Amino acid sequence: MGSFRETGWVIWVCARMQIEEMRGNHLGLVIGVIQPCVFLLVTLGSIGDRVEAEGTRWATAVVLTSLWAATVWIAGSILRIEKLMGTLARSITSVQPGFLVLLGKSLGATARSLVIIVGATGVTLLATGTAVHVDRPAWFALGLLAAAASGVALGMLLSCALLLTLHGTEVAAALMYPVFILGGLMIPVEALPAPVRWIPATISLSWAQRFLTGAASGEVPFIALGMLVALTVLYFACALVAFSRIADRARRKGTLDLV
Repeated sequence: MGSFRETGWVIWVCARMQIEEMRGNHLGLVIGVIQPCVFLLVTLGSIGDRVEAEGTRWATAVVLTSLWAATVWIAGSILRIEKLMGTLARSITSVQPGFLVLLGKSLGATARSLVIIVGATGVTLLATGTAVHVDRPAWFALGLLAAAASGVALGMLLSCALLLTLHGTEVAAALMYPVFILGGLMIPVEALPAPVRWIPATISLSWAQRFLTGAASGEVPFIALGMLVALTVLYFACALVAFSRIADRARRKGTLDLV
């Protein structure tokens, strides 16, 4: 029990630390406030009489799309920023497991980003008079929590992957827009060309979109929830392997440089 309590404490402290570090981050403002507002204003123009079902679908799509952007540019940049600031070695070789430190920081970054995104989306919906309705609020809330957990796992995986490349910024930029277009979020899967319709099935947030939309309309698509959970677990496992590689490189070579 003591070990479990200590683990939770480490994650909590690291999450709070990350939230404090993000204060005054202008990128967080752009992704968390400006981006969802713009996306909603653009997409809501296609809803003639503000049908509740359409408004809800667009709102969830905008939230998840903005969450993906936050995952790439904020949670996915945690280790690269620590390396630039010279604090990465301390995080990896600290008394507490480095993976828990990364988990806590990714949790803090994702939670803060998601709260701001949902808040900005809600304000925009109220300002535009767009009606939304959720038939299964409990399941919808569960789906949103699962999407947040998936964002944490993705953030950890991307943070490790982008650290292991010499071109982290370029790779991050290259990852963002293909998911915007082919991820089954803003653009429904059925609207994609047939040869690329398999791509959303590999992206957890696409399954989150299907589950949230179903819960809002009164259905509970358990298959979508199961796929969301399964992919999230896979992302966590891959992040653990990638972080282990980083730690091993640091121990054997005494450096994280690739050249």
